[in-house]
Amino acid sequence: MKNRKSQPGFTLMELLVTIALIAIFAAIAVPSYRALTADNQIVGALNDFANALGAARAEAVARGQTVVVCPSNNPYATSPSCNTTANGPQEWNQGWISFVDANGNDQYDASTDTILRVHGPVGNGVTLTSPGGVIGFDRMGFASPTFSGNSLTSLVVQACAQGTGHVHGGSVKLVRAGSLSTSSGGCQ
Repeated sequence: MKNRKSQPGFTLMELLVTIALIAIFAAIAVPSYRALTADNQIVGALNDFANALGAARAEAVARGQTVVVCPSNNPYATSPSCNTTANGPQEWNQGWISFVDANGNDQYDASTDTILRVHGPVGNGVTLTSPGGVIGFDRMGFASPTFSGNSLTSLVVQACAQGTGHVHGGSVKLVRAGSLSTSSGGCQ
């Protein structure tokens, strides 16, 4: 009869317990990771949008001309166009353009206007919506009454990310004086 020596390594039971623990930890971590990813996408989209508005305001003051930011379905085209909805919510998901609006018509015209900034689509699953479509800044840095009529004193652009089990959101608020603020909160 051979003498059995103990060999180094793991027993089958130890291996199964370790795999079970890893599975439990993964089941707990994955939903939290999805929520974190959604929050980061929202923050990124809001920061990009707020930066575009801040830069447009600064350019309007520096140039002494009206600068407009508008949503665009083709921001990278040779001659991009503003995509605005007459009434109802406006989506900014496909991107936006900032331009000097030399003729004051709130639309980009390649012959008279100058593109300042272009932003492509926002992240997967993130939606950016506002009650109006065009945001303009006059030569003094004030927000022009081009967003959804003259009765608004502020414009809120809301970002939402869905499909994570929770509805995450945040917003950028622009007041007529041209100041911006961001906040986090749920989506409707």
